[in-house]
Amino acid sequence: MKQEEKSLLSKSKIIDAAMKLFLEKGYENTTMQDIVQASGMSKGAIYHYFKSKQEIVAYLSNYEKELFTSRLKDLVANTGMTAQQKIGQIITYLFSNDTLSTLTKEKWAEKVPFALLDTLRNSLNVLSGYLEDILRQGTVNKEFDCKYPKELAGVLMLLVDIWLDPIIVESDYQEMCEKVDFIALLAVKFDTPVFNSELIAQVKEGLRRYYE
Repeated sequence: MKQEEKSLLSKSKIIDAAMKLFLEKGYENTTMQDIVQASGMSKGAIYHYFKSKQEIVAYLSNYEKELFTSRLKDLVANTGMTAQQKIGQIITYLFSNDTLSTLTKEKWAEKVPFALLDTLRNSLNVLSGYLEDILRQGTVNKEFDCKYPKELAGVLMLLVDIWLDPIIVESDYQEMCEKVDFIALLAVKFDTPVFNSELIAQVKEGLRRYYE
């Protein structure tokens, strides 16, 4: 096994152990020693990759960012799916992802605020471009008639990344559900009804997990 593969495998073991502990005990109540014991690795090996819990969360957030970016790029290139199906895949990834759910519950942005800025920049400068491409594809396919794909993609990214993030904007669950309904209606107003009742329910269910 190559050194790079060993490194990735070791990091994966550490991340898996940390995530389980964050779920069971919470971020604040989990110590680096807990992670050492749960991973079955030596303290030296753990600290070789991560010096703190904060570094673990930063690594996780960056990993998820890169994974999601790659996923959107693949969706844009996929000619066998409708734009609506691609939007559905995006929603499923964002709101049915256990890692993202755990990071949100543990208020990851408060632990690594620098990573939040990086994530937002990626969303507005990169991901919105991929979403724009998908909206344009839907218009070409006559699934809808989006006249402002660039603008709508940017607004949707802002709303999902900031307005629907309970870490940034404090809201109770009912308020969150009303926000989801508003976003769906906003898309309809721009002749882009991409959020059907099934997707709306999926988003609300994903948000509900945060309030449990």
